[in-house]
Amino acid sequence: MNSITYIEYIIISVSIICMLGSYAFVLHLRVRRQNLQRKNHADILSKHLIKRQTEFKESIRVIASAILQNQVSLTEGAIRINKLSSLLEDTLSDDIAYEVFSELTEATAHIPILENWAKLTREEQAFFEVERKKIEEGFHHLIKSSAQRILDIHSGKIQLVKKYPFRDVVEKIPSKFIDG
Repeated sequence: MNSITYIEYIIISVSIICMLGSYAFVLHLRVRRQNLQRKNHADILSKHLIKRQTEFKESIRVIASAILQNQVSLTEGAIRINKLSSLLEDTLSDDIAYEVFSELTEATAHIPILENWAKLTREEQAFFEVERKKIEEGFHHLIKSSAQRILDIHSGKIQLVKKYPFRDVVEKIPSKFIDG
């Protein structure tokens, strides 16, 4: 082979290497752009989740305040707080103040609500009203003190007490680390 053939091979090899390098650079830019998009989506999702958590906490605070001011029945407030607290991150929803709302919700779960309540006769509604009030009497002090505790936690007056379900361990978390 002569030197011109070697030069042609070298030129072809260098051009192939340049094309592969260019292709690799384009792929690198695509991956980088995808990573930035993922990061932006994660940031947006994180901000959205923080906003929702804040809204849930504010709703719980408003309901707790309504319970203390007798603007809602204890059962209605307990059902609403129990549902909202199940949507919160573990740190706040594991507080011992939320246990009583869950207990009252379970104790009154057999009482029809919403459209099922509307389907009842007046006599059936009266029967369930009496039963609900009897159940609420047993929970009255606990619900009121837990509602006050929730307000105090959200205002930062007291520390959050997290109770682990599988251990008899109680951990105190300073209120400055709790949003709300």
